[in-house]
Order: sequence, then structure tokens, then C-alpha cells
Amino acid sequence: MCRNQSIGFARRPHSPGRRTGGTLCVGMVGVQAHALPVAARLSYRSLGAEARAARGFGVAFRARRRFAARPLVAAADAEFTDVAVLGGGAAGLTAAYFAAKAGARVTVYERNKETGKKILMSGGARCNVLPVSARVEDFVTESTPRLMKNVLASWNVERCREWLEDDLGLELGIEHVSNKYFPLSNSSKEVRDKLLRACEDAGVRVRYGASVEALRRVGGDGENLESGWALRLADAPEERAPVVVLAMGGLSFPAVGTDGTGYAIARRDLGHTLKEPYPALVPLTGEHPGGERMPGLSVDVSLECARPLDLGTGGKKKKKAKASREGFLFTHRGFSGPSVLDLSHNLVRPLARSKAGGFEVETKKSFGQEADTPLETAANETLPALIVNWSGESRDLWQTRLTEPPGRALVATRVKEELPARLAEALMSEAGVSPDTKVADLKKADRGALLDVLTKYAIEVSGHQGYRKAEVTGGGVALDDIDCSTMESKTARSVFFCGEVCDVFGRIGGFNFLWAWTSGRLAGMSAANRALSAER
Repeated sequence: MCRNQSIGFARRPHSPGRRTGGTLCVGMVGVQAHALPVAARLSYRSLGAEARAARGFGVAFRARRRFAARPLVAAADAEFTDVAVLGGGAAGLTAAYFAAKAGARVTVYERNKETGKKILMSGGARCNVLPVSARVEDFVTESTPRLMKNVLASWNVERCREWLEDDLGLELGIEHVSNKYFPLSNSSKEVRDKLLRACEDAGVRVRYGASVEALRRVGGDGENLESGWALRLADAPEERAPVVVLAMGGLSFPAVGTDGTGYAIARRDLGHTLKEPYPALVPLTGEHPGGERMPGLSVDVSLECARPLDLGTGGKKKKKAKASREGFLFTHRGFSGPSVLDLSHNLVRPLARSKAGGFEVETKKSFGQEADTPLETAANETLPALIVNWSGESRDLWQTRLTEPPGRALVATRVKEELPARLAEALMSEAGVSPDTKVADLKKADRGALLDVLTKYAIEVSGHQGYRKAEVTGGGVALDDIDCSTMESKTARSVFFCGEVCDVFGRIGGFNFLWAWTSGRLAGMSAANRALSAER
């Protein structure tokens, strides 16, 4: 059996020319195409077709034709850069690609020695590039939800998949057990390399080891090419660019160079409001049931968060949040797995909000530390609770299972028939039921306690593992400060945002890549339109 077959891949059939007309949608989200700006309505293919470009993206097309004969210049010379993309991750490279395809001269400023380091780490180095389908409910924001919907509606999963396959040259397959797209090569390096190669083929120049530390407006109000932005680089002279795309990521995985510089630039230099950042999709720490340590044990569960705080409405209660995935993993320090990661922000976010100084405190204390972060809040605050049903089955079904004959059967045997032995023993210990107890001898009170432990166990969470283990960063630049039809800043014209720096993240399963591809495309096309319109 080949490697792809062994993980349940199904090759996605190619469907050339298939497009979604009229309404651009993501799952249940849709907006009429005429409600979007020109840049958002175009498919990626239209950027290379003169007839369509002249009709739907005329400004950018005419500018590209006018400047097509200009010689290539050194990337270090910012005077000849139309669009400076700060950050060479998934969103930044996507923005660079689409800006270049629209005719702009693009330079990517990447602080590391290589681009896409988080791409290389994703999906266990296999890179789950997309979910098979997506809904707005798969994403989290504290900004106005409608704004997030508008960005997601500017492109859909199908068109994004076609771009990955047709333009980047990736062969994708569906892993049915997780409902995600992976490259058939199972190689995240292939994803990064083909994205980078597509950028280079489009004329994008990449500056490696170029860390932009600050932005400064120069030459007016951004209405013409005489104005723009001065880029202050670490250990290098200041450079200038008329248009900037800020795609510097968040705070998660600081080992790859993420340190929150994008947030600092947005707030300090551009006057943006931040939803205070916090670790999201992060493993939690705490004691295992029964006081036993069960690292490596995994089980499919039903997990929900009771009394999650609706922080966008002043801490009012809202309905319970339930994990979309079932996977639950016991770790050496506590708990992980898709179900835990998807709900962890409900506990971690209140912690970030309760700290004096918020972002500054979190960033200064978190980087490079191995210690876990305890869940400590003010005395008058109560954190939400994670409630797990270990088998996903109803209380009534367990009631029947623990009372039906023969009465001489051991309770432990009945529980172990449905759950891993180590977990079954730990849960019985937690409920105070002896492993030698027979079904006929199980007292009503003990049976009630065991039923509670089996179907509504409150996980004992003591903390989280911080940014070094967080898949993404929650919070970020508020979408309310961004024109979400173009991703342009409302406070600093000709600066565009995309990716993790924005106040959006998705659940486990390729949703954060979908946000990176979608927001990066929109920001890149819009940035090129801004730059080339000014050159006319």
C-alpha cells in the first residue's frame, strides 16, 4: 500500500473551469458579488487574462502594461518597490504573489534566513493546507463578526483549492478522517517551496534577514507617489515604499522568530486598536482523573465549555461552546488534542484580559520560558469549565449499561468495554467505586457519582503552555479599524493587513491557512491596486 493510501487520502478530481458564480461563499456565508470591491470580485485567473483584466481590474491592468518594460532592480533598493510586504509567512507570500500578478513590483522583508517557517511545521510537517469546507462558526474574532464574514466571502474553499493546484502546482488529496486537504507528497516543504517559487516567477524579490522594526509616514497623506512609508530596519539603513502589507504574524511559536513586532507597529506607529493578544489553540495543563498520569492516551470524547464569557459584550454569559472535533489527548502536563485546542481560548482569553498591562505583560513574560502559565484571575472572576463526556454517549445509556444483568458482572468490565482500561480505572477511582464492585452491589449513590464522572466530568485545568506551544495567536488588530473590502487600514492609508496579525483565528483543521490565503490574496490585490493607481 502506498503512503498516501495508508492515511486515507482520496485524490481530488480536477474540475477545470468550474467556478462559483453570483455569490462568493464560505459555507453558510455569502455576499453578492456586486457588493464587493473590484479586487475582491476577481478570481485569481482574471489577473492573467487581458480581456477580463481590462474589464474588471482596469487600473491595475493598464498600469502593468505601462510599466511592463521597466528593468528589474535590486530588492534592496526600496525606491523601486511598489509594495513592501512585511513578513514571509503564508499570508505574506500570498499577498506578494497576488500583488505581483497584478503588476506591482513587490519586495518581501523576511527577518529569518528562510520564508514560511510555520508552514514547514504545520500538520506535523505534512501541512493541512485547507479544510474541505468552512463556515463562519469555524472562526473566532472579537471584532464585528460581519467584517470577518466579508473577508471570508471574498474567496471560497473551492477557488482557493484550484489556486493551490493549478497555479502553485500542488497535488492535493482529502484525508477523510479529518476532512482536510493535504499535499499528496505529505510534505509541508513542498507547499512552502512551490508558494515561494510562484512568487519568484511572478517577479517578487525576497529580502532575507531583513527585520522591519517600525514604520513612519513620509511625504504627505498618501495621495500620490511622493508620499509613502519609511521602513526602519534592524542593523540597516531606512528604506521607503509607497504601499505596505503588514503580515508579520502573531506571537505563537517564538522559536521561529515571531515576537509581536507587527502588533507593536500597528498600535504604536499606525494608531490601531488591538484586541489584546493571547495564546490560542494551546494545550492546557492540569491533573488527570483519579490522580493518575496517562500521557499518550487518546480517546474520542464530547467536550464542551460551560459558561464561556462573551468578552465582546462586557463579559455576559452565552450559550455553551462545543468542540467540533472529538480527539482528546492526555499529555505529560495535562491535556491536548483537537477538542481541547479548539476550546482552550475560552479559558485562556479571560486570563489575558484580567492581567494588568495585557499585551505588554504577556509578551515580556512568555518568550523563551519553559514554565507553564497558571490560570489565575481576580477573586471576583470565574473561569469557564471544560466538561467532558468520555464516550459521547448519554447518561441513560450508561445507566442501562451499569444496571442490566447479570448482576455478578464487574462494573469495571462494563466500563472497560467502552473506554480504554487505564482511563476506566482512573474514572472509577475518581468516583470512589472499587474495581472489584459487582453490578448488583453498586449502590445508587455510587452509581450516580460514576455516571457524573463518565458523562459530565469537569476537567481540572490549572494553566496553559503559552505561546511556545500555541498553534496561533488570538486577538490582534481589530477588524473594525480595517476596511475589510480591501484589508486597508482606516487610520493609515496605503497600509494593508493580512494573516495572524488580524483579530481572527480558526479552529484546528486547515482553517488558519484558509484565513491566510484569503486575507493575503485580498490584501495583495488591493495593495497593488493602490500602488498602481497612484502611478497613473
